[in-house]
Order: sequence, then C-alpha cells, then structure tokens
Amino acid sequence: MRQVSIDAMNKYFGFEGKTAIVTGSGTGIGKGIADLFADLGANVVLCGRRLEKVEEVAEGIRSRGGKALAVKCDIGVLDEVKNLVAKAVEEFGDIDILVNNAAAFGYGRRIENMTYEEWDRVVHVNMTGTFYVTNEVLPYMMKKKKGKILMISSGSALGYDWTDAHYAASKAGVIGLAYDLASELMDYRINVNALAVGSTDTEAMHFPDRSLEEELKNLRWYRVGLPYDQAAAAAFLCSEAADYITGHVICPCGGAWTY
Repeated sequence: MRQVSIDAMNKYFGFEGKTAIVTGSGTGIGKGIADLFADLGANVVLCGRRLEKVEEVAEGIRSRGGKALAVKCDIGVLDEVKNLVAKAVEEFGDIDILVNNAAAFGYGRRIENMTYEEWDRVVHVNMTGTFYVTNEVLPYMMKKKKGKILMISSGSALGYDWTDAHYAASKAGVIGLAYDLASELMDYRINVNALAVGSTDTEAMHFPDRSLEEELKNLRWYRVGLPYDQAAAAAFLCSEAADYITGHVICPCGGAWTY
C-alpha cells in the first residue's frame, strides 16, 4: 500500500493517541468495539460489573501491543462511574471518545409479567446510567471543545424488533438523549450519535423463547450480525472521518429494516 494511503487512513480512521471509554466491554458488542478501537491505536478504558471479564479483554489487547485499562464499574452506581472516569484520566491523561454500550436486558419479559422492580432496574441502568457516564466525561471534552460520544441503542427503540417494553423504552430514551446532546454540544464541537443495532450474535441474545434461526428469515443479508459489524460502524462514527456527522442514528442491521 502506498504511504500516502496509509497516512490518509491513519488521519481519518486511526485512533492513535486517543483515549476511549467503552462501557460494558467485557463481552459482546462492547468487547468488539474495545478490540477494534485498540487495534486502531486507541488507549482503551474497559469497564463492566464483572472485573474478570473486562480484565480478560484488556489483557488480550495488551498482548497485541495495545494499551488498555480495566475498571470494575456498574454504570448505575454514580460513585463507581466517578471512579471509572478518574482512573481513565489518571492513566491516560484525557478522554476523547465515549461509547455508552453497557445495558441491562429484560430477556423476553412481557408487560403482563413485568414487575415494577424489573422496570426500574432496566430503565435506571440504560438511561440514568448512560447519563451518569456522559455527564462525568463531558467536562473533559467541553474544556478542549472536541470529542465523540456514541450511544449504543437498539432497533427495538424504533419499533423494528420484538422485545421487552422496559428495554425498548429505555433504548428509545438513549436516542432522545443523543439528539438533545448533539444540539446542546454543537458549540463545543462534540459529536453525539447513536447506533440502533440490529440482531447481533452475543451472549445477551441467547435466552429462552428467542431463536436466531427464526430471525434469519427476516434478515435480507442472510445472517445475524456479529459484534464486529457493530464495532465497524462505531469506529467510523468515532473517527475523524465523521467530524461532520452529529445527531444521527445509524442502523447496522443487514438491511432487515429497509423495505
């Protein structure tokens, strides 16, 4: 490859020297995003409720020559979020990218069987937790008037997938937060976008009464998405190549919702 092409790729799509926090990065889509960002040169701060899982991903990144920090964090607990951000800044000096991926799932709970406690749990993590992390990171981005924030939402938020009411509502709220912040933060040149992901083969997708084989019938790309499919879209929206894109929702779904 010609050097000029390599330089162009690094300039627009590389993350060399940038620090990215990826929440919920011990498994699934979050792991895929953390791995790809690290391979593109980012210093990656991983977090999750199970420290052993995020440390495993971090060790994999370090074994490939990348830089990664694993932090135990439940995003629904404000003190743990503050600790996450403090450790990220202590380790790498700043924060350039935030991917709000961590989420609570309902695993097929129908409204007639849903308790108030289950509703509160999912909405608190997915909406309030996402707000906690975003609000703690924002001062660093606002100070330098630059940053990328990506919300990982779901097709269920747009009515394209059957799923739990509390999950769908909370993921729709995440999109609403992205729209509002994109407008509020324009003067600070902070890009805020969202991914409304389609069916993706992750640990969270495998639960009773859900059949990925059945869902294949509605996927015109003839396969369920992989974490890398979502990670590639995330990498674009968090790269310099997407500097002129803010306040948008991208749907990596293999054309399932394009009729």
